[in-house]
Amino acid sequence: ESGAGKLSITRATRALTFLSELGLITYQTEYDPLIGCYIPTDITFTSALFAALDVSEEAVAAARRSRVEWENRQRKKQGLDTLGMDELIAKAWRFVRERFRSYQTELKSRGIKRARARRDANRERQDIVTLVKRQLTREISEGRFSASREAVKREV
Repeated sequence: ESGAGKLSITRATRALTFLSELGLITYQTEYDPLIGCYIPTDITFTSALFAALDVSEEAVAAARRSRVEWENRQRKKQGLDTLGMDELIAKAWRFVRERFRSYQTELKSRGIKRARARRDANRERQDIVTLVKRQLTREISEGRFSASREAVKREV
């Protein structure tokens, strides 16, 4: 993630695929029809990666245990139950997937807005007002726009 909060998905995917081809990691994705793209579902460092970095398996196991202990201390401070390593890993992956989904959904909605703005650039003001009213009516009937009447007037 950059300082501006942008994710460099293409470059990261390319790097992960390359590392997977070298056998340094396992990398799997699955298609998410909700957002219309692939989401990483498994990125696992292999022993070959740690060997290339000259890190022993004992050091890796110790680092994993240390991280689990730290996470569980944080959970205790928050009044939560401790979790095992597998549960913590699953929780972390759920967070990654949800963050990825929300980011991709946000990008998709921005793209739709930009496309709509390009289409609307040549339209007259009255045409745009009519389109906005029609869209608001649709959103209200579907229950997606639940604001007050004044908010509807402000939208138009």
